[in-house]
Amino acid sequence: MDLFMSLLPAIVMIVLVIISQKVILSISVGVILGSLITHNFNIVSSTKYIGVTMKGIVTDFSWYMPIVGFLLLLGIITAYLTISGSTRAFADWAVSKIKNKKSAQYLAWLLGIIIFIDDYFNALVIGEISKPITDRYNVSRAKLSYIIDSTSAPVSILLPISTWGAYVIGILTGVFEKIGYKTYSSTTAFYHLMPMQFYAIVALTMVYIVIKFDVNIFKMKTYEVSSMNGNDISRSDNNAELFDVKIETDKGNKWGLIVTIFSLIILILGGMLYEANWDISKMLTVEITLPLFRASVITTIIALLFAISTRDISAKKLFKATLKGIYSMLPASIILICAWTLVAVIGELNTGKYLADLIKGSNINPSFLPPILFIVGSLVAFMTGTSWGTFGLLLPIAGEILAASDQAMILPAMAAVLSGAILGDHCSPISDTTVLSATGAQSKLDSHFTSQLPYALISGMIAFVGYIIYGFTTNLLLSYIAIATQLLLFTIIIKKINK
Repeated sequence: MDLFMSLLPAIVMIVLVIISQKVILSISVGVILGSLITHNFNIVSSTKYIGVTMKGIVTDFSWYMPIVGFLLLLGIITAYLTISGSTRAFADWAVSKIKNKKSAQYLAWLLGIIIFIDDYFNALVIGEISKPITDRYNVSRAKLSYIIDSTSAPVSILLPISTWGAYVIGILTGVFEKIGYKTYSSTTAFYHLMPMQFYAIVALTMVYIVIKFDVNIFKMKTYEVSSMNGNDISRSDNNAELFDVKIETDKGNKWGLIVTIFSLIILILGGMLYEANWDISKMLTVEITLPLFRASVITTIIALLFAISTRDISAKKLFKATLKGIYSMLPASIILICAWTLVAVIGELNTGKYLADLIKGSNINPSFLPPILFIVGSLVAFMTGTSWGTFGLLLPIAGEILAASDQAMILPAMAAVLSGAILGDHCSPISDTTVLSATGAQSKLDSHFTSQLPYALISGMIAFVGYIIYGFTTNLLLSYIAIATQLLLFTIIIKKINK
């Protein structure tokens, strides 16, 4: 099998998503094609493999199914908060404090920076808080999902006190031990990596620029115009009566939503601490999926109690809202399961390994490695849909190559891998972070994917230039000057276009 064949399923799937805008169909085609290639086009073997893979996912109650359960319960929580009038009351209160459309978007951006513990946590919680406010100012769900996605992973990867930071530090420990790198400990190295993660920094800055200057390009412009006209075509529940949960009482108040969401946050953090055996130093090393699910179960009960406390909602209406809440999250759950299946199939094709071996086997000047690894990292994450998998694959390779050639370039090369993986993650429709950001904002996945793509690619090009300059100068200040200059030029051009 060659590199092209290993890339083919992901390429076909992405082209189909863009052309047909039918995400589940497109991912399913990618799964089938990938399985056929893996099993030499033996239909029986490939069909059996797909069945076994999907069965493994839907019976995994330690990782996959708790996330699906969390999504379904989040749908129920949202339905309860809606019928109780809490969501409308919170929006009325928030609008009295937040006076315009830009402020509503800035709130989502700031929340993305503040809630940095985990990208899943970030995406879904911020969506619940922000939707009532951004809806009042006709911000499209595509724009909200872009803001959520472009703050979640970039913030998480920049801070050591996050699940991402803990994961990367863990990988660095193993890599440094293997290559005999003793200049910095893994934790100290992470701090040195932070200012070199150009894409994460640019992506966060780009969100601010997009909000400040109302930058709506390509598909985003279409969605924003439709939203301003009162018919947001990027909403996942657009024109679907099945998901139309109505307010059933005027006794709701803002505290219903505030207490419910803060309870969810506190319970998730408490659950992580519990999984770490109450050792706060190990809290960020635990898997977050079970704490997410357990917290959502308790939070569902809290939301239900708020709905019951109004005494205006019958058991029949509560039952109907429960079903609608589940149905509202079924498409996202199905897409997530299909995406996980495709990731497993692509893993069998060794797509990432082919790209990694290509770099490892090349005799490249170390100065070229940061920009090259940035591109390779983005391609691996784009095709496989996993930034964490990309970290695990490419960080050891970057360490091995540079340990034998130029140890001073080890950290810049690793920073390039981290940034590239996040860029690829932002561009990939099969990334779980992409899916969950769309879910948190209740945006159609294809709307989120196609509207975010131009912003991610522009940010990626700016970061790429930064890595080229750093690779040849090893001067962080010059890299930042180049990045700032590009962002300034982008802003000037956009301002002229918007006039």
